[in-house]
Amino acid sequence: MIADELRSIIAGEVSDDAATREKFSRDASMFEITPSVVAFPRHARDIGKLVRFATEKKRSGEHISLTVRAAGTDMTGGPLTESIVVDVARHLNKIEEVTDTHATAQPGVLYRDFERATLEKYRIMPSYPASRELCALGGMVANNAGGEKTLKYGKTADYVAALRVVLHDGNEYAFKPLSEKETEQKMKSHTAEGDAYRAIVPLLKKNWDIIRAAKPNVSKNSAGYALWDAWNPETKTIDLTRLFTGSQGTLGIITGMTMRLVPGKKHARLMVMFLNDFAVLPAVVNAVLRYRPESFESFDNYTLTFGVRFLPSVLRTMNLRDAIALGVSFLPELWMMLTGGVPRMVLMAEFTGDSEEKIMDSLRRLGRDLERFPVKTRSTKTEGGARKYWLLRRESFNILRQHVRGARTAPFIDDLIVRPELLPRFLPALYTILDAYDLTYTIAGHVGDG
Repeated sequence: MIADELRSIIAGEVSDDAATREKFSRDASMFEITPSVVAFPRHARDIGKLVRFATEKKRSGEHISLTVRAAGTDMTGGPLTESIVVDVARHLNKIEEVTDTHATAQPGVLYRDFERATLEKYRIMPSYPASRELCALGGMVANNAGGEKTLKYGKTADYVAALRVVLHDGNEYAFKPLSEKETEQKMKSHTAEGDAYRAIVPLLKKNWDIIRAAKPNVSKNSAGYALWDAWNPETKTIDLTRLFTGSQGTLGIITGMTMRLVPGKKHARLMVMFLNDFAVLPAVVNAVLRYRPESFESFDNYTLTFGVRFLPSVLRTMNLRDAIALGVSFLPELWMMLTGGVPRMVLMAEFTGDSEEKIMDSLRRLGRDLERFPVKTRSTKTEGGARKYWLLRRESFNILRQHVRGARTAPFIDDLIVRPELLPRFLPALYTILDAYDLTYTIAGHVGDG
């Protein structure tokens, strides 16, 4: 049996019992695929042994593959397989170093723990997704994650300074941006790393015009294999971390990552906008973007309704003091819904900085600009005042998944990009389609950049 063979070669645990296989048959998506076995490597050497094992089996004609899993929060089935799941969350979960500029960690580290460590230096890695309280750093790199701060800071690929990766020969290699001379040295190496550089570098240089022209004209892209970012012809720099980031583990298994950090901001305030008319959405978005918010998020009327509906269940999971404070903070929204109905869309623009006075000045000027639109606005004055909106935006999917009974909760349109100017056409058409079915649904997104 495969499980017995794996137990004989790695130091970590191997499980093929029904309960473990069932647990690892699902992620946060609607899909369910049961693996044959789950391996829990203790270190990079174990991963190397797993890679060599799979390679030898495939050479002999057996259908064996390795699929890496960290926190399992992927909404598209990325960590699911019928073959071998390689779980890095159990053992490869150490934060190795944090400085003022960079932090190095293993792939199984939860982002919330990573951020807690970087905040001790008053630094953050800002490309976290909405699942920030649940996801792991390895998944963020494998998916090229982006979220509420992507509007200002970009995606995870922009913060990967170096990666440790196990390649197809089972050996671990370090990848980082290389000069032309350093690249030439790598290409002389008779290893899987040398093979990679010998394959990629000529391909990039020979086909650069085609590759550059093929780059999608979108506001953000997590499709992977970003060849156009792997070479800088001006500086002659080759950076293969740009290929590994977003490749979903298909080019190698990431065992460590060094991430660039940015300074945290001392103050943050939220401008919340309530819209009933999709037609004004592009103009409102453009008006807000002129003030350069750090985050610009949205969620729909269903998200707000279900958030209020399931609020008692959420409050029961909190300590009494926090529960009372959060419950009271929702009273204005409850009154608004009772007296004026539920807005069709809620927009959230967060402004940050080291001067609270400058932030408040931006909010006042933005508020005056928005008076020409049929939009209600509200500016939060405290962190607690903003918390309820972030709870709805970040946790909308989990609220449904945890509190809806007798129905399956699953994301079924994930990471779709629609430019803001097209949303007045897109959203009504989408609602028409969804309303034709017996579905309870919510829609949320990063409205600032599509």
